[in-house]
This record gives sequence, C-alpha cells and structure tokens, in this order.
Amino acid sequence: MIAPKKISVSNIFSILIMALALLVIFNPNAKGYLIRGLMSLGLFQPDPEGYAKHSEMLANVSDIQFKDADGNTTSLSSLKSKVVFINYWATWCPPCLAEMPKVNELYKKFKNDSKVAFLLVDVDNDFPKAKAFMLKNGYDMPLYNQISNVPESLLDGTIPTTLVFNKDGKLVYKHSGAADYSSERFEEFIKNLD
Repeated sequence: MIAPKKISVSNIFSILIMALALLVIFNPNAKGYLIRGLMSLGLFQPDPEGYAKHSEMLANVSDIQFKDADGNTTSLSSLKSKVVFINYWATWCPPCLAEMPKVNELYKKFKNDSKVAFLLVDVDNDFPKAKAFMLKNGYDMPLYNQISNVPESLLDGTIPTTLVFNKDGKLVYKHSGAADYSSERFEEFIKNLD
C-alpha cells in the first residue's frame, strides 16, 4: 500500500498565492481592494509637480460640456474662474473603485470652497447606476456625464483619468490610473491654485 503524500507548507503557500492571483484577475472588487491596500502603504501617490514640468500645451478645451443628473449643463469655460478637478471613472473599473474613497476625502475638504469645482464623470453615461454606487458607498460627490467630445490629449480611453485645471482654464495636472488624492501634498497643490 502506498502512503499518501503530505502537502508541504510551501505547496499550501503556492496554492494560496495562485488563488489570490486568480481572485484579483477575475474579481474587480478584489483588485480594487488590493490597489487600495497598496495606496495605504504609500504607493500610487500623485505627482502634480512632475506633471507641470512635462505638460503639453492644449488648445480648444474650454468648450467641453458636461451634464449633471438633473439635466443641467456646464462647460469647462463656464468654470474658468475656479480650480476644476475632473475624474473620469466607471463602476466596473477596479482602479476607479480603489481611488474613489481618496477622491471623496479630497472632495470633502473642498466641497464648501466656492473657488474649487469637482466633476466626477461617469464614462458609461449611466446616472442611475453611478448614483446607486455613490449611495451604496456613502459618497456625495457631484456626478456628471460627458456631452461633448474630449480631445484625445485629455482622455485617451484610460480610466481612471484625473485632470486639474487652474482658474485660467489651463491644464495643470493629468494622471491616468489610480492615485491617492487625499494626501496633504495634493491638497496643498489644489490650495495653491486657488
């Protein structure tokens, strides 16, 4: 009779790592939680100064238009006297899910500041689904849909993508991918644009 093989600790560890990898690959929420955990370790920090050094000149972006859940339209040009934080996201996007609590923290710091505007743009243009997501997670950020074309230099299809415009309507920050916008450094960056 052949004795059964014992499973070694290294085999158990390998199986657990493989199971975790598969979970992250096939479950958007798990991937979002993993990215959020890495954010808490200090990864995914936005670098506004680094962008400013490499920013390209963008023309004709003031006519980009947005619509809120109540049907009101606004344009980038109508917000020209404000610092504008725009975040393109979707409810199915793991990096978007990961950064959303940090975007919400930043929003809470500036929500009563009349010189700063936040536009959370749902790329799926599905207000009911986006509102349900916000409500479920306790976020109260202003939701918008895009109603005009966006130059590829601003949005190349990658989400999340975050844009910050200064009061003169000039793009001063662009980042594709998740980032921890709740950091003091990024808060100071927004305040200094004010």
